[in-house]
Order: sequence, then structure tokens, then C-alpha cells
Amino acid sequence: MGTANGMIAAARKLLGTTEHPPGSNHNLITSWYGFSGPWCDMSISYEAAHSDNLKAVMGKYALTTAHARAFQNHGRWHYGLGGIRPGDVVFFDFSGGRSISGIDHVGLVEAVHSNGTITTLEGNTSDAFRRRVRGRACVVGYGRPAYDGAAPMPSHDGILRKGSTGKAVKALQENLNAVQKAGLTVDGQFGPATDQALRTFQSKHKLTVDGEYGPHTAAVMKAALAGRSDVIKPKALVAAAAPLAVDGQFGPATCAALQRTLNSKTGAGLDVDGAFGPLTVKALQTYLQVTADGVTGPDTVTALNKHLGLTPQDTWDTSTTAQLQKALNAGTF
Repeated sequence: MGTANGMIAAARKLLGTTEHPPGSNHNLITSWYGFSGPWCDMSISYEAAHSDNLKAVMGKYALTTAHARAFQNHGRWHYGLGGIRPGDVVFFDFSGGRSISGIDHVGLVEAVHSNGTITTLEGNTSDAFRRRVRGRACVVGYGRPAYDGAAPMPSHDGILRKGSTGKAVKALQENLNAVQKAGLTVDGQFGPATDQALRTFQSKHKLTVDGEYGPHTAAVMKAALAGRSDVIKPKALVAAAAPLAVDGQFGPATCAALQRTLNSKTGAGLDVDGAFGPLTVKALQTYLQVTADGVTGPDTVTALNKHLGLTPQDTWDTSTTAQLQKALNAGTF
């Protein structure tokens, strides 16, 4: 079995890996795995296989929800960020619900910071392998691989339940008093009254009534405190609109600028998150008047090159991106 440092080193070697063309899921990682598809968890498998850690990460996975449950079934899962360490595999739910069933992305923790954020190494983020800084708002939890010399798991699983104590319980009691006038004594002791109040809250909001306060119930609580019935989707950390560097690199800034332009010209209603996902691809295809199937195939790339005044070809290379960046900067796309 390998080590956490070895896993991180293998991940760093992937930095800068891209898709050809953007949005296609074609690269060295998907070729190694054996099929072209969303490759964030394939990246974890690739890193593990190239650092003698495939058994440590519970095996070869492409489906993030199944991978998280594998960690959970092996007693190596923790909800939230408490106790997280470099080398841990962290799972995200960008819809805001923060449940295992809603997990849609995964990364490897490179560093943990005192302000509550983490630095991650992630595949399939804006069509590339990139270093990201993430906060707790979109984190469901993490799995700790069984590395040689791995730290023991925290003494609890990150969920508040009957018997829990401390500041987090006080905050829960205050919130329950605020949203449903529970009349709880705010003493930091998760006793029968807090348990019943939480179960009432879960029942009212059509959650699993188990008396356990985990990330999913917390996400619904956050919405309830804001007077909303649906969970609040975390906002992506995207830089404000600014002139693009014409460098031929299709990164988050270029993608965000494209999303802003598509919203302005077509009313696409895209989230400006810098991620070139199926909805953004479909909006681009509709704008280019090709079949909107959400896949960046030859017809889409040829139409894009033609629209940019380049030779109509089915290759999206750095010249395509550079010309796109120029057009977005000039407002002529």
C-alpha cells in the first residue's frame, strides 16, 4: 500500500491535463480508465493506481455516489470537513443538498487551512485537472483511504444526534427555536427535547425522520432560516467579469465569459460558474444552430471555428480558444 504523500504527488503530475476538445471527456485519464465520461472520480482511481493506492481508495470507481458509499461501508467516511487531512478524498454536492445521493464531484485534498477552506486537486473541473480552493458549503463529506500510516478516523462521524454536546448543538437548538419556536433550553446538550424538536423539523420538511443532524438536514435548515423551502445552491467562486488573457487556454474565466455572453444574447439562464457542462454546451450549440445534444462533437467544433472566422475544421485547439477569447473581449462573439 502507498502513502498519502504518494497519492498527492501522483495527482500533482496531472495538473494541466485537459480534454480534447473541451467538453468531450477525452484525455489520458479516460483512455486509461476505458471509456469517455465524467472523469473526476476516474482521476482519483488514476492517481491511486499510479501510487500503489488503488486498494487504499476502495478500488476503481467512476461513480462518485458509489465511491462515497464504499468508504462509508468500510468505516472510513466522515460527514463535513471536521478532522479532514491532506490525502483524504472529498465529495461535493453542488446542488446545495449535501447528501450522499446528491454527490456530483470529488477531489483529493492537498492542504487544509485554518480559515475552514481546503485546497484540492480535481479532475473534470472546467474540462481540466486543476487546483481548487473549496469551502464547506458544498462538501458532503470525505473518505480517508487506508494508506500506510494513515491517521485514525475522527472519534465521531460528523453528525449531531442524541448524546452530542457542544457549541454545534447550541447552534442547532437556537436554529430550532428560530424556525419552529421549539422552546429549547440552549445548553449544548442533545437530549430528548432536542431530539423531538429535530424530528418535528425533519417531518415538516419531508426529510428522513431519524433525529440525526447531518449535512442534508443542515442544508434544509439553512434554507428554512432564510425563509425558503428549497435548499440554497452554493455560489461558485468565479472572478468578476474582466478582459480575458488571450492565451489559448480554455479555463474557468473564459468559460464564465462565454456563459455571460450566451445569457446576454440568448437568454440561456446559465449559472455563471466557469464549468463547461452539458447545459453550457447546449446553449452554445443552440447559438451556433447545431444539434443541441450537450456533447462537444465535430459538428459543434466546426460550427464554432466557422463562427469565429477560422477554417471550418473539427479540431478545437489553442487557436480556436484564442480567437474565442478575442471575440469575447471585443463583444463580437
